[in-house]
Amino acid sequence: MTLTVADRAVRTHPERAERDGLRMAKADLRYPEAPAPSDLRWLVGQALRRAFGLLGWSLKEAAAKVGRDERQVARWLNGAERPQLDALFAVEELRQPIVQALSELVGAEVEVTIRLRRSS
Repeated sequence: MTLTVADRAVRTHPERAERDGLRMAKADLRYPEAPAPSDLRWLVGQALRRAFGLLGWSLKEAAAKVGRDERQVARWLNGAERPQLDALFAVEELRQPIVQALSELVGAEVEVTIRLRRSS
C-alpha cells in the first residue's frame, strides 16, 4: 500500500513533536488581567473618567471628541491601556478638566476662580 503525503504528515507529526520536546503554545489575549486599584493605569483612568464627568460627556461623546474608538477609550478608563495624552490634550476643552482631575488624584485642593472685568 502506498502512503500519501497526508498519511505521512499525520503519522510523523506527533512523533516529531514528542521527540523534539515541543508543545502547542497557548495564549489568552481576549481577557487581559484587570489592573489593581492601586495600579497607576487604573488611577489615571479614574482621573480621566472624572474629567469626562466634569464636562458631562458620555463614553460615546468622549470617544467622538478624542477621535478614538469607544472600546479603546473604555480600555483607558478601566486601566487596561495607558491613555494617549497627546490625543486627549489635542481637544482644547478637555485640557483643564484633565489637569484638574489629575491634581485631585494627588490630593491637591483645586480652586476655580472666575474674575470678571467690567468694561466702561
